Amino acid sequence: MEKWLRIPKLKTRGKEEKKKTTTGSELRVDEIKELIGKNTGREADKGLQRMEAYIERPVQRLLRSLLEAGPKAEILPEYDTSHGFRYKDVESVLGEDTGFEKSEAFLEKLAELGILRRSFYDSITACPSCSSTHLTSHFRCPRCGSHQINRSGLIEHIPCGNIDDRDKFYKGYVQPTCPKCGQLLEKSNYRDMGLWYRCKSCGERFEHPELDLICRICGNKFETQAIQVKEISKYSINLDLEQEILQNVTSLESLNKILTDIGFLVEESASVIGDKSGIQHKFSILAKRRFNGRELVVSVDHAVASEEVTASPLILYTYKLSEVKVDLPIFVAIPRLSEVGRRIANGYGIFVIEGVPRDSADLTKIQEELKVKLKEKLSAEETLEAERILPKEDEEILQRILKDGTKIEVVRDKSGKFKKVQKTTES
Repeated sequence: MEKWLRIPKLKTRGKEEKKKTTTGSELRVDEIKELIGKNTGREADKGLQRMEAYIERPVQRLLRSLLEAGPKAEILPEYDTSHGFRYKDVESVLGEDTGFEKSEAFLEKLAELGILRRSFYDSITACPSCSSTHLTSHFRCPRCGSHQINRSGLIEHIPCGNIDDRDKFYKGYVQPTCPKCGQLLEKSNYRDMGLWYRCKSCGERFEHPELDLICRICGNKFETQAIQVKEISKYSINLDLEQEILQNVTSLESLNKILTDIGFLVEESASVIGDKSGIQHKFSILAKRRFNGRELVVSVDHAVASEEVTASPLILYTYKLSEVKVDLPIFVAIPRLSEVGRRIANGYGIFVIEGVPRDSADLTKIQEELKVKLKEKLSAEETLEAERILPKEDEEILQRILKDGTKIEVVRDKSGKFKKVQKTTES
């Protein structure tokens, strides 16, 4: 079984913590700034963007459905006579009224991040004005421009040289007869001249009509030279990142179950506005539970790498924690966290899980550790509260001190109560 758990000591925010200097295992602010500068390359940025995308609920649902369907699963466009082309798989995770443009933009974003692969499906014609595919085609007379055109076959009667519409050789006759000379048609005395078009407005006959197109959405009328040609794509999971995608989807499922089982209300892909900056911060998971009249908050962020997770996503997480009040921050690193990352986590009191807990023993162990950490947090808060609020009996002692004109030196015991050390008389 892979190594999956590393638990740093959880700190309380008291007066003593402010005076405490950083230990050798922690990072100073200037060190963190330096690390931020070192990890801002294009690939690192794309990796962080992928991590942000993985925590979005629609992305999780779509990827989960593709993984369940197998490695050959594809997202294909479907044509709807009412709406045009649609990606119904995307609409099922984004909402029925998403529309083609929004669905396509959603898939394109995942393709740019390398999560999905784009490939050619078909080319379609669209309106140059509004890009709609709801088009109708209309033959146009090259002479007068009328759309009132009939298509028919032409027959030549060889003996008399008559060339006329096919219908006229059959109309009113029991057997096909030349309307000019009255002779019956036989295999040897006529030939088929192919298809021709005739304009009912001006009587012009022609072999190749011109073509008009009309958009049924915006009413735009245009010729074929102005038509817009659009390529429609299909999408599938990038198999090079299949393991990364699988780990991101399954890791959140495990943490969701652990927190739900101990009474937390869990929200995946949660967004919170920062107290100082007003920026919207996203967390992989944000879990809340009422306890003893106050709300406990647990946040989870995660990152996946091929060998080890660098410090970059953890640095971003610490910034979020400086903006949002969290009782227990958790960071999931798959398969493991770098040494620098561990130092940062230790310095900020972040509970680190390495790897994906899968079997029930792993899940139970993490669940118990979380319970212990939450109890420690509540116990530390109760101690701080006792130090902040002066007990009533001690208030009475101080009042007597002022009345009698005496000075008493006192110390606090573990329960927060004052104990008298000695008594001296004012001269």
